[in-house]
Amino acid sequence: MGAGAIPIQIDKAFRDRVKGRHKLDVFIADAGYEGDDYVDVSIQGGHFIMAPPKHLLVEYKLGKINEARFQEAFFDYLEKSFVQHQHTWDNILDKNKIVLVCSCNSDDKSCHRYFIIKFLKMFGAVYKGKLK
Repeated sequence: MGAGAIPIQIDKAFRDRVKGRHKLDVFIADAGYEGDDYVDVSIQGGHFIMAPPKHLLVEYKLGKINEARFQEAFFDYLEKSFVQHQHTWDNILDKNKIVLVCSCNSDDKSCHRYFIIKFLKMFGAVYKGKLK
């Protein structure tokens, strides 16, 4: 397999990497938050490894797919991203704290940040709530 090639068994590669536990505190904040620990995950210019594909988020927001289907497809996307961009993911997971920022500024569970939080919990991350 050449440099940068994606393993054929992404699921296995991802599961092997999840075994490492991280001590990451995860918060959310409105789009105006500018701390050093922020990670923009919006589809308008957010961090490419965590921002969902636009078509997937639009289908979910319009009710064309339900929450379970969105989570399944988004987790598949995040798993592939994790395998492809291991160094970037490791840099994020090795921090003590990150703040997920989205342009929607939604406080309800419909924002995709809550799905990212569920995904990060597989690595031992702990959700700490919204920053004021």
